[in-house]
Amino acid sequence: MPARVDASARSLIEEHGTRAVLVAVERLNQSIDERDIHSRDFWAQVVHAIHEHQPLKQRVSGRSRQANPRPT
Repeated sequence: MPARVDASARSLIEEHGTRAVLVAVERLNQSIDERDIHSRDFWAQVVHAIHEHQPLKQRVSGRSRQANPRPT
C-alpha cells in the first residue's frame, strides 16, 4: 500500500476514530460525483486501508445502540 494512502488512513483514524471509514467513504462518493478518477482511486484505497487498520469488531463496537437498535 502506498505510504500516502496509509498515512491518510491513519490520520483519519486518529482524528475520527471509528467514524474514519465514514469520512473516507464520503470523500470517495464526492470524488465519484465529480468524476475525479484519480481522487476516486485514492479514496477507495484509503477506505480499504482503514478497514485493514480497524477490525470489524472495533468498528461495530464503536456504534451507539440507538444508531443501530435491535428488535425487541
